[in-house]
Amino acid sequence: MSAKLNKKLLLVSVAACSLLLASCNEKIYPALSSDAKVSENQSILTNDDLTYIYEKLHDSSSTGATIRDIILERYAKGYIGNFTLLEDGTIKLEGYDDESAETQLEFVKKHEIYWDKKETEEGSKIYKATEPTELTEDIKNRVQLLKDIVKEKVAKRLFDDANSSSYKEDNYFYEYKFARAKFESTTITGFDDDLSKDGAINIYDEEWERNYEDLAGPEVDTYPFTNKILIDSTISSDNIESYLGSDNSTGAPMLHLGLYAKHVNKNIIPDILDTLLVEQYILDNQYTTLSRTQARKINYVSIATDTTNVNAARRLVENFVADYISGNGSKKTDAVKDGEYQPIDFDVLSEAWKGVFTDNASYVAGANESVDLLLESNFQIVKTHDEAINNGKTGTSYIDGADHYFFKNTDYGSLITDYAKINDDKNDGTSNEQWLSFTNSSTYELSKGLELKINDLKTKSYVTTGWGTKDNGFSSLPSAISDILFKYNVSVDTPINTGEFQQSDFIVEENGRYFLKKQNAQTEQLKDSVILRDGSTFYIVEVEEAISQSKLSLSSEDYTTNEKEAIAREIGYNMASGDTYKNTAYLHYLEKLDFKYHDQSIYDYMLSAYPDLFD
Repeated sequence: MSAKLNKKLLLVSVAACSLLLASCNEKIYPALSSDAKVSENQSILTNDDLTYIYEKLHDSSSTGATIRDIILERYAKGYIGNFTLLEDGTIKLEGYDDESAETQLEFVKKHEIYWDKKETEEGSKIYKATEPTELTEDIKNRVQLLKDIVKEKVAKRLFDDANSSSYKEDNYFYEYKFARAKFESTTITGFDDDLSKDGAINIYDEEWERNYEDLAGPEVDTYPFTNKILIDSTISSDNIESYLGSDNSTGAPMLHLGLYAKHVNKNIIPDILDTLLVEQYILDNQYTTLSRTQARKINYVSIATDTTNVNAARRLVENFVADYISGNGSKKTDAVKDGEYQPIDFDVLSEAWKGVFTDNASYVAGANESVDLLLESNFQIVKTHDEAINNGKTGTSYIDGADHYFFKNTDYGSLITDYAKINDDKNDGTSNEQWLSFTNSSTYELSKGLELKINDLKTKSYVTTGWGTKDNGFSSLPSAISDILFKYNVSVDTPINTGEFQQSDFIVEENGRYFLKKQNAQTEQLKDSVILRDGSTFYIVEVEEAISQSKLSLSSEDYTTNEKEAIAREIGYNMASGDTYKNTAYLHYLEKLDFKYHDQSIYDYMLSAYPDLFD
């Protein structure tokens, strides 16, 4: 059992150090000059790299995988570029950003993934990356696209980490809790490890626990943390501006990205680079598989009902279709604005069905679009306790003595109807049952229990937006709907230019947008075509993108180059995040590195994991 003689390895001997890494005084890997290369395209492993790899080496069952990961991380930085999160919250591409145009061109020349692809011969439809002589707009857009992807993935990773009960109290998120947790293992921007120096800022000072709502004046913009923020339906992981910017219910960022620069650069960006490396393998070597995934970008709403409110829900959904989707609807909006596609605002319908309007003055026409939709759909406003419990009594009041308006048949209406059953009669079993529910078996006050349940409703959203494939992404859709969504005809029947739309068995085009079509529609009315039903749940599914091989081909003119690459990378990143392509991609890059082995355990790992390396 032996490797090819021309396998040039750079991996070290564990035994020579007897595992006491700190006591090793000699470098036991083959000597290399400081400018040595082990692959093409400027993907360099120098002595400094080898030192780093050596210092990471440890004796365990994962030694081989650890070495592989470290080498591929270094390779990715050389092949794709080294992205860094700065303390101002921006992503920097080292060697490109803040450089002269000449230096930027030299950077691009050394990183082929940014090159434009051109036909080898006119009309051949065979494309090859061509070394640039200038920074074209496509190249600049490509660089920016990669930076945007890195920032998006960083932000989503932080959001998913932060949106945890560990950093919340009574449904509210406290950023100082999240920052302190990260401070245990890394540095938080603006705070000091060494508190003995003059002016040191202590992250554990109680000053940082103040609530955002208690701040005033300049403090609002300069305070490092956003504390006591409800992560409600206005904050979505699919919209990074909703938690990094101010597009949410408080007007404040949920997370200050720059605070976590050290954590991100150490623990998150290497993982993103690894996925981008696998993605690049797919784009370079298996591009047509992107279109075969039948990827879809959809925007849909689901309104679940029971036997008591199914008819009310139907009225609400039908009026939403008439107002917001219909070509002559009073609330219809253009599908394209300023060159950007504008999806249907299903949040209006979602918020109406939740019905959480705790200000009694909100129950009038013009209060907001969701209230208007409810009023138009003849939802009854319940104003008194007598109306809420409907038991024939008069002159009764809520247990707290306050008024609680609600729209009957909404989620909030159901909640307040239960709350209305609570009274002072200790022998009332129904009252006692609700008391225990609202106080968590007397764990806290009734008023707090009501607030928590209301906030639980606020955090719900019945809208889903994003990319997915038949096997990954839309598990919440019933199979009867997803089976239609992923039919081949859907990609054919959704041309990029809606003016080219023709009659379809699966798609309805209305006002420049596409919607899945009800298969057993009894009439040709729009509401009968686009409102889908599965059991007791109503759905409306907008199809924003339905990928086909012709749409995504390099020769296609359906999209601009930048649009096409953005879609390809969106799909490719999802594919690269799974295990299907990782081993093949890793094998591809390890072959390019062309190693020679000096350590038996690492050799054995590579032979077991990547036997094709030794063919």
